[in-house]
Amino acid sequence: MNSTNLEYVKGLKPDAHISGQDILEEGIKMGKSIPLGQSRFVRESEYANLLELIKDCTQKGEVRWNILMGLASLEEQVEATGKLYDFTQRTGFKIHHLQPIPSGVIALPKEYRDKAPSTTSYVMDGYDEYKVQVEAAPIDVTFNDYHLASPSGLETTVHAIRAGATLIGEFSQITWGYPGYDDDITRFSNMVKALGIIASKKDENVMVKTYLDDGYAGYFMDCASYVGYAMLEHYICTGLCGARYIIAYGGLLSENDIRLGIAMALHKALSTQDQPALHYVNSSTNLQWDHDIDANYGMSVQELLFAILVEKKYRIGLGVNPVSITEKIAVPTLHELINILAAGKRAEEKAEEWLPFMDFSPLEEMRDVMMEQGKKMFDNVIAGFKLAGINVEDPLEMILALRYMNPLMFEKIFHPTTFDSDEAEIKPFYPTVLAKQTIEMREGIIGKLTKAGLGDVLKDKKIVVASGDAHTYGLILVEGVLKSLGAEVINGGVDTDAADLLDLADEEKTDIVCISCHNGQALDYARQLAQLAKERSKDYQMFMGGVLNSILPGDSEPTDVSGMLKEIGIHAENDLLASVKIMSSQKK
Repeated sequence: MNSTNLEYVKGLKPDAHISGQDILEEGIKMGKSIPLGQSRFVRESEYANLLELIKDCTQKGEVRWNILMGLASLEEQVEATGKLYDFTQRTGFKIHHLQPIPSGVIALPKEYRDKAPSTTSYVMDGYDEYKVQVEAAPIDVTFNDYHLASPSGLETTVHAIRAGATLIGEFSQITWGYPGYDDDITRFSNMVKALGIIASKKDENVMVKTYLDDGYAGYFMDCASYVGYAMLEHYICTGLCGARYIIAYGGLLSENDIRLGIAMALHKALSTQDQPALHYVNSSTNLQWDHDIDANYGMSVQELLFAILVEKKYRIGLGVNPVSITEKIAVPTLHELINILAAGKRAEEKAEEWLPFMDFSPLEEMRDVMMEQGKKMFDNVIAGFKLAGINVEDPLEMILALRYMNPLMFEKIFHPTTFDSDEAEIKPFYPTVLAKQTIEMREGIIGKLTKAGLGDVLKDKKIVVASGDAHTYGLILVEGVLKSLGAEVINGGVDTDAADLLDLADEEKTDIVCISCHNGQALDYARQLAQLAKERSKDYQMFMGGVLNSILPGDSEPTDVSGMLKEIGIHAENDLLASVKIMSSQKK
């Protein structure tokens, strides 16, 4: 690690704090007094917990199916869960797990929620609202998004365990920020305590879950980095905290070989007889159309089939999470989720006929390279952190260092092709979709802009860009395009609070700000921006893009709000060419 990078990593060391090991022990002690509830799934199935189900399906060669669902109200969510189960009874298509997607406001302590932008999903306020979900059907229900790593993660972890959930996530969401909340020491001390609670229930098979794409991996240029980073999370969860750890991933990956090569590498590197490494691979949305929607079945079913084939061939314990063909444009309805599940299950019926014609040897080669290079990256992180004085035996210090670190810098510093080198550019072994598509889309957009005579039209412009949620893809793309047109771009990062975005613009002495939104918070976020601008008596040029929908009062499904955003004073063309033309006409 060169001297510049070493100084950067040294700067990540947290200020003096209570011992993470002491906090962990508090959590373990606390966990022993918290009873693990019995869900309807446990009472009405042959399994005592999710892990038993995973092991049994793997041994039998049975593909597991997972559904993600987050509707507008708790009542609708519970009713839809029952309808999902009715569908399985009518068709014989088993659903093994249901992962609720609640509103992001549950990540915050209640006193912070009023200032948080509302999203398109339901809010949970206490244990009873967990219990009603696990009682809705004899399907395993897990609580992952906005739980373990959030400001309210200790409380929500306790609720989930008491309700009978044996899978708590998402570890990867340590990178996520929350409007109005910035007490990292309290937040991550509570996370370590929650890890202790989960560790205390290791014999009851309670597990920590991660969804890699929601954190560091969402920034990576190399798929081998997925494996290296997962090894690091595994080290913290299992090595330091003594908790079981299981992995889901895939939403940002669209090449079938890479998607399944990662699964095979993670399995080979981390699975044991007692603890499988894999939960599910998520369908991708990178190649979905936002027009002629039915055509997306073509992309979805081939992904599902390839995952099914690999699981049947190798029995690595990989579940499948089908994603609605409308995912790119709106939160899916129950009907849309049932449709994609049915399509995947029908593909599974004929899958074994494909196996004699399949040559998986290139996948095995990919697995071995990813595992080897991932292990090198993990070793580099531990060596680099030690050299920088970070206590790699303290789970709180490790989590805080990762919280403070820029994920792009993480990969650049510790990647096997750049560590202990002056080489600044990563040479991916297997480029991620983010790497390939960002470059391809950026060049395509730049080509159009150049053709339109806008090649250096933003020269001398300073522009602040940020994401209102945890999504990085659009942010990286927009930053690259604006820079190529001559702009000085200030990246405000992800999960950026509206006030912080305008504060950054004021500090940088610019009035041009761009915000990316995807999780249904576009309208609330825009209203906050407009109100703050009014209070500051400043005329900002505000651009918003991404998935510009919100749930309006009285509705259950999201509505395109781009017209309403324009009425508020936001440029919501959602078209970079149009936005650049507007930016270029501004005086500043």
